[in-house]
Amino acid sequence: MLALLLLPLSPGWASAPGVAPRIVNGDIGAASEYPWLVSLIVADRIARDGVFQSQYCGGVLTTPTTVVTAAHCVVNQDSGVLREPSGILVGLGPSLRNPTPRLVRVAQITPSPDYVIKTAGNDIAVLTLAESLDDAVTLTPVTPQEAPTLTALGSPVRTAGWGNTSTSSKSYPETFRVGRLVVFPDGTCGRGESYVLGGVTFRGFGSREADPAVMLCAAGVTATGQVIDSCQGDSGGPLIAGEGDAARLVGIVSWGEDCASRYPGVYTRVAAEIDFLASAKALPVAEQTTLTVAPTVTVAPRSGRLVATITLAPDAGIATAFAVNAVDPATGQVANCFATPRPSGLPAQCTIEGLANGTAYQVTAIAGNDEGNSPVSVPVTATPLPLADPGTIRTLRSPAPGKVVARVTPTLANGTELTADQLVCRPAKGGREQVVEITGPRVTLTGLRPVRHLCVVRAVNAYGALDSSPRRVSVRG
Repeated sequence: MLALLLLPLSPGWASAPGVAPRIVNGDIGAASEYPWLVSLIVADRIARDGVFQSQYCGGVLTTPTTVVTAAHCVVNQDSGVLREPSGILVGLGPSLRNPTPRLVRVAQITPSPDYVIKTAGNDIAVLTLAESLDDAVTLTPVTPQEAPTLTALGSPVRTAGWGNTSTSSKSYPETFRVGRLVVFPDGTCGRGESYVLGGVTFRGFGSREADPAVMLCAAGVTATGQVIDSCQGDSGGPLIAGEGDAARLVGIVSWGEDCASRYPGVYTRVAAEIDFLASAKALPVAEQTTLTVAPTVTVAPRSGRLVATITLAPDAGIATAFAVNAVDPATGQVANCFATPRPSGLPAQCTIEGLANGTAYQVTAIAGNDEGNSPVSVPVTATPLPLADPGTIRTLRSPAPGKVVARVTPTLANGTELTADQLVCRPAKGGREQVVEITGPRVTLTGLRPVRHLCVVRAVNAYGALDSSPRRVSVRG
């Protein structure tokens, strides 16, 4: 398997375009349709070689001050050392032969903290620019809510970059090329399943090669049966879904098996990286509006506390904070908790502590921003129960076929008698659960199918069962 890493300038670094193939069988790109596409330039080569010979990766403007690219474009693949910001310039404009190129310095480089060189997992990074490009057009990263529609099997997507148009020779265009692709099934991107597109049968990547939770596979086929694919040098460039104002950044060019081969290209799944992008301030700031619609609140009982989940309708406006109140009707005493919106777009959560087990509380929520507060939500009744608190899965791996090993923290009985303390794993796509009792911090479960599983710690007492947050693991075959 060949990662989309360019040949080195110095050991482990990506190279300039003169030695690396790029998008194959693409079309000439229209600058007006891709104004947010940028090139990454090796700063100390530009004076000697010019922009064309110094460009080595692509990227996307997601805000006036941030470019999203691949982590392997900025991290030395041998040593893991991060490239210095002064070593990169960001180039704007469709042509690498522009005699007066617009170049912008980089102030900070932030790779994903979860990036793994060996597997190319979470292959994404953010470049913070030294100046704000207030006149620039940006491309919005896809949210987890939008992603299922925009990246469904067979969805049309496209990628763009400056690169070799041939797999057998060197032919580098001055203007970027566009590859028109479709999204492949997850089975091709982690379960080794083949897929037929345009009469061409593509082979799939197994679970040891690709992870569909953080990777997306795509390729295209021309009317004459030629494979359309990104390749070395397109690294860090975009995978785009949707058109016009509805266009979204859904992937980042990451790696592949050769170029335009019978394997799809592999892209970093942007929806899985939305929390990182938010922390790196690479997401656009939404405009605030008056909140005219109340949120909804759902409540999960725990021992001595209630976990509240707050949801705001998409057309209700932009909230910056939430407050949840729990009132004891008998005494009028009020307990509360506060939450902020989650960068992933998932519903906000907070926990109201110090409540009495067995007491029925009336729970309401409001949302707020600088414009004011929303109406109060419809009250719901919730009663804390002395459920056991399940331990958490600290590590989870599959060291042998059909086997997983977990290290877990202890379950808290909360003064009750446990009837079960279990490690439970089930196939992520659905299927029968496999269960083993937990007798110590190290737990082994066998007899699993060689597919991706979700595993939890399940604590059971007389008041019910409670699961820990799930952890994913790819079970070896």
